[in-house]
Amino acid sequence: MQAERYPGERRGLSLFLEDLLPIAEAELGCDSLLVHCARRAVRAQSLPRLRHARQMFNHLPRDTKQRLSAALVAHASTAQERHDLLEVYSHRDPVPFVCFEASGHRPDDAPAPLGLRHELLEPGGVRVMVEPGTLPSAAARSLRGLADLIERDRRLLSSRYWRGSDGDSHQEHG
Repeated sequence: MQAERYPGERRGLSLFLEDLLPIAEAELGCDSLLVHCARRAVRAQSLPRLRHARQMFNHLPRDTKQRLSAALVAHASTAQERHDLLEVYSHRDPVPFVCFEASGHRPDDAPAPLGLRHELLEPGGVRVMVEPGTLPSAAARSLRGLADLIERDRRLLSSRYWRGSDGDSHQEHG
């Protein structure tokens, strides 16, 4: 059994492929190789198969990949309206989080604000929340994994990429 490259890799790939399957079937057809591989990977939950299916998605022609990505985002945005989400949150008990904030406007030698929060937070550039009791090494490993992921694909933070607008935000960065 292969180890995950980052915590939650198997779960993340599974969720991505589960969301992608109906969209890919509608766009590419049930006989598509991507649909076949994704279906097998989701059913088996095998990390190599999940990675292979994601790689097949990544190797699609740019316009096809953009069309599928835009359909995924559109589907996710219609899944739950804001008032539904707020209703769900109103029934939850507040959970304490250790809050580290980083802003591009602060000099490098200035310390980042640190605090314990128990409520919904105002928007920020980058926010990391860690439940008290989490091992520091686990939190650091997760943050390094996320940072590596973002560094490898900077488009993850681009709203233009997810909206599927034209321009050079969709070009591969190497």
